[in-house]
Amino acid sequence: MVSQSHFSVRKTQQDFSCAEQSSLLRRTRKSESGQSKSGQLKKTTATVLVFEPDDTSMKKLCAFLRRNGFRVLSTQRPEGVEFRFKTWPKPDLLIISAHQNADIALKAFNAFSWNPYLAKCPVFLIGASCQKELLTKYAKIDHLRKVILTPFKTELFVRVINSLIRRSQRA
Repeated sequence: MVSQSHFSVRKTQQDFSCAEQSSLLRRTRKSESGQSKSGQLKKTTATVLVFEPDDTSMKKLCAFLRRNGFRVLSTQRPEGVEFRFKTWPKPDLLIISAHQNADIALKAFNAFSWNPYLAKCPVFLIGASCQKELLTKYAKIDHLRKVILTPFKTELFVRVINSLIRRSQRA
């Protein structure tokens, strides 16, 4: 008699568990469709990871990106760049500054081309005009990886960021 009640409780728990999973799945599908419960479209905020070794430059760049509607994460260590793309939430775009150390910046930039896991992530490299020859020679540019040299117009900068994010979402 004890064994019969044990089986009926276990079956009830399984049925409840299945019902909860299907309910959760329906809610997840609704949220993935981009609509809230009220039927309005959700506005998604793109997340940008900034790799900038200089603290002052990083703060200025992060403030600029926040003013333009981006969610901003930042790191000053090159190891932190790849690690951040392995954790959740993954950034939608990586911005690397080559002003202080172009070699480390180029290594991080090019790693996103040859690593198959990172190849789908868009990367934007910011360099100085005096680094033009070095960056054009060694930076591997494709449809998800772009280089911009300072000085540049901020409108162009934001347009390219949005373009790279859209391209990565289509890929």
